[in-house]
Amino acid sequence: MRIPHTITENIFKTYKCSAESASLPYEQRRTLISEDFNWDDNIVPELKILALDVIVSLWEKYPILKELPNCMDQDVIIETLPTDLPFELTITKITDEHYWERAAKNRWSFNNPNDYGNSWRRLYCERHLAEYLENFEATYFESQREDCMKIVELSSEHVRVLKLRALKATKILVPHKNADDHKDDQNYADVVDHIPMSIILPQLPYLTEMSLNMGMIYMDDGFEWRDFEFSVKDCSNLGEGLKTCYYLKKFSLTRSKLDRARVSALLQKLVENENLEELDFSHCKLFDLGAHAVAEFISLHKRLKVLRLVNNMIGTDGIAGIVYVLLERKSIILKHLDLRLNPLGEAGGDHICALLLRNKHLEVLNVSSCELSSTNGEVIAEILKEPLDINVETFKIDLSNNNFGPIVGKLFESVVEANKSITGFDARMCNFTKESESSIWQSVLRNKQKRIQREVSGIQESANLSSLSPRLDAKYSEIEKIDEDAIFLEEDTKMILTSQIEQDKSAVNISPIEINNMGRTNNFMQEDKDEVL
Repeated sequence: MRIPHTITENIFKTYKCSAESASLPYEQRRTLISEDFNWDDNIVPELKILALDVIVSLWEKYPILKELPNCMDQDVIIETLPTDLPFELTITKITDEHYWERAAKNRWSFNNPNDYGNSWRRLYCERHLAEYLENFEATYFESQREDCMKIVELSSEHVRVLKLRALKATKILVPHKNADDHKDDQNYADVVDHIPMSIILPQLPYLTEMSLNMGMIYMDDGFEWRDFEFSVKDCSNLGEGLKTCYYLKKFSLTRSKLDRARVSALLQKLVENENLEELDFSHCKLFDLGAHAVAEFISLHKRLKVLRLVNNMIGTDGIAGIVYVLLERKSIILKHLDLRLNPLGEAGGDHICALLLRNKHLEVLNVSSCELSSTNGEVIAEILKEPLDINVETFKIDLSNNNFGPIVGKLFESVVEANKSITGFDARMCNFTKESESSIWQSVLRNKQKRIQREVSGIQESANLSSLSPRLDAKYSEIEKIDEDAIFLEEDTKMILTSQIEQDKSAVNISPIEINNMGRTNNFMQEDKDEVL
């Protein structure tokens, strides 16, 4: 690839000489000015370059690229083609990643190809399709159906993840069944439908993840509260389309008015997709009846591993249905359950304790801000006191923002120290003493270190039994480096925190607010280190 001709405005500003520097005598006598990007403006270009410029100017009518015999000429075309050409033309003719990088950077201010498999072409196609569907007027779908399906078909080969932040609803009035012949507004029903996903999603055969928000994020002069509504028919169409996506692994429908009737219509069709592994209905309105519909779905879908039901007003009755299914059906392998911000209460906490006691596959449990009582905390501590009889190596639990009290904090100190399988424990804002929070954090950190050491020792034992292949050597060196970095980071963190605490104690008395902030910083550093590991 040749050096790109496209130079951003920031580069010009960076290398531009200041007025003070330009006035210096030495600068005025300088003949070679490397920061002058216009040095070749008055140079007559080659005949070949002029011919290529003509091809670029007429490329929309005569898309010539692969027909050029010289690769250098093709690079010039790629570097100089305008990025605002019709998508229908460029997606079928251009496969070079450099052009799609230019097109993405000229269209959006922030781009991260790492989230799209390091493919600029995939990034452009996914974001282009998402913006097209978000701005599509559902009222005129039938009249524009052919154009819509053409865009979907052109993008289908490159779309793996579809994220729709908002969808526009239809603005039509449908007459009631028993309405009379008079044209009165009372005889019409305001139907809120969206674009039929049962037609669009089957055209995306490689879709692996989809997230959707049935609402609006930008409000204009024509804002109406009905823009946040959606019908049962929308959910039925959505489930009908998702069941045809064979490779779908994750589905999210969040921040929407998803209630029992709508989630039932959705899950009734979605249950036919046997490859789904993660389901997210966070910040919706399921309540207990909606939780029962989700429990029924779990009982029928055996491969679900992650379930997120954050902030859905699920109470004792709803969590009882979910826990009953998880304990009754032994074939369910749910590993991650997120129930935070739901008012489970003490009775719901009892069901959580039963789940911890009898479930064999759960690896991550989040019951933060669920109004659990100190009695629930004591029972959880008793259950976790000994290593659980489960089929997992590590276990993480989030109990933050539940008023357990300092006595329960003392219990969890000994629990986390004794149970080596606990590698994650969030105890913030549980009314524990600062000593208990520090002890729990250090025990969790020690459990993580020992787990990494066991993994490294296991690789060393396999290396002694047989000669290591180059691939295994690379893997071993990588894990060893991560282990050393983790230990050094933890030692430095402990040293900094210890010295800071001692210094503060010797200077002035530490207030409870400062101690809480120090504990939060400590936990945040621990979470960042967990992501590195």
